[in-house]
Amino acid sequence: MRHGSVAYFGEGARTSFGEAVLTEAGCRQADLAGAFLASRPIGLVVTSGLPRALQTASRVCPRSTPLVDARWREIEPGEWNPGGAPDPSRLPEVLAMLGPGLTRDSRFFGGETFGSLHDRVGEALAALVSDSGWEEALVVAHSVALRSALLHCLGGPLDGICRIEQDAGCLNMVEFDASGLPLVRLVNHTPPDGAKDGLKLSSLEELVAQAMAVGRG
Repeated sequence: MRHGSVAYFGEGARTSFGEAVLTEAGCRQADLAGAFLASRPIGLVVTSGLPRALQTASRVCPRSTPLVDARWREIEPGEWNPGGAPDPSRLPEVLAMLGPGLTRDSRFFGGETFGSLHDRVGEALAALVSDSGWEEALVVAHSVALRSALLHCLGGPLDGICRIEQDAGCLNMVEFDASGLPLVRLVNHTPPDGAKDGLKLSSLEELVAQAMAVGRG
């Protein structure tokens, strides 16, 4: 599951990427995901440890104490300024950041490489699947990290990240057989809006829209 909506820019934004917390809409998304999953016998909850993931997990599975595995954290940006607006001339560059052609050496906002992200998420996923102590587990993580995990399950190339969306508060479902072979059953389901009627922007476009709204203010 991806965490619920947060404010990276503008009102409610924190001073760093890692400190972002759920908005009112994000809390509602988490609550509805919890209702959707209420019949599932979830025996283990794993989060990245970032506040927005911990908040989401606490609303989806309020009776569980999550296990923190920092390998599930979001890809780490270099330049990040929630209090300011981006240079409009750089917007095409930002929107292309998850686009076709990215490689292991490509960097997110000049920060972590996609290869580093893909490796650590792969390690976290393998560790989870090899743990025989659970039958159903919930991982609450982040957009690019979850895209990476799905690519590991699907056996797709790294630049396939641009072909998978992870909307705020979305759910994915993957089954693993005894040998660890994955079967992807559900991708990017959003309980508040299953038909995606209210979701016109990609997650990266939404990020840019937040930033530009600050600039217009």
